[in-house]
Amino acid sequence: MISIIIPTYNRPGPLHRALRSLTRQEYTDFEVIVVDDGGDQPARLVVDSWRTTLPIRLIENDHHGVSRARNTGLAAASGEFIAFLDDDDLVFPRHLRAAHTVLDRGTADAVYGSALVSSRWIETTPRHSRWLPRKDYEFDSRFLLCANYIHTGALMCRNFTDTPTRFTESMSHCEDWDLWLRLHRNLGYRFAYLGETTSVYHQVPQCRGAVSGAYLSSPTQFTLAHRHLFNTWPSTDQQILDYRAWFAEFDVRLDRLISCGGTAPDHIYESAVRSLYRGFANGKPADHAVLDSILPEHYSSGRHAAKVR
Repeated sequence: MISIIIPTYNRPGPLHRALRSLTRQEYTDFEVIVVDDGGDQPARLVVDSWRTTLPIRLIENDHHGVSRARNTGLAAASGEFIAFLDDDDLVFPRHLRAAHTVLDRGTADAVYGSALVSSRWIETTPRHSRWLPRKDYEFDSRFLLCANYIHTGALMCRNFTDTPTRFTESMSHCEDWDLWLRLHRNLGYRFAYLGETTSVYHQVPQCRGAVSGAYLSSPTQFTLAHRHLFNTWPSTDQQILDYRAWFAEFDVRLDRLISCGGTAPDHIYESAVRSLYRGFANGKPADHAVLDSILPEHYSSGRHAAKVR
């Protein structure tokens, strides 16, 4: 059985869509654990509306953040496998079947598919989906020390609740990236990429979430999380250090842009990862010309910053 953990906070509409996507799954041996993180728009009405359709449980917490909410869900999970789904994302019908097929073979301990990144609500694959940004990267354990390229809702893994490994509750951003590193480097989990699109990662401007909220002040929450992760997971590998320096400069420029009144360009981190991943895999040094094309230095001036979108 698969335990699907969904933390939610004040987003009943998106939560409803996320749960609806689970009713369409080809693989049906699963339980759903919704953890309400103490919002003022309780999830109970939404969860109750799906009780006759889904094997679903609701846990209501005080507000402590997404990491503790996920850990609360983990404590209640009884499945052999764990899947994560955020309340504003969704999965396509083959998501659970594709992941379970690989995990059941015993050749991997954590698997993930490609995730479409959409700035509008979608529940099926758009006709022109090739134009959407996406997270669709083969697993590279060394590049995982530089950047997070695995979407939370795209991953399913063996249940690890018999170990001390959990989400770091002091982290509100990049906590999933930290967990992937813990699973891989501390528990020895073998990761595998499914090679098919199985989920949607929504970044809808009207729906305030962790990404949009993080880019409202400088230094951004992502800058602080990146610094923390690079300190937590040190490396002496020169190529990794080179790429980490690239991402550190990326954060500096983005912080400067925001401090001058500018707006973070849409999908800016996805663009950075996309631009660097292949070069890293091919053993090339980080390309600083790419950084200049994504975040030119002149964006940091007040005169230009407010025009950036």
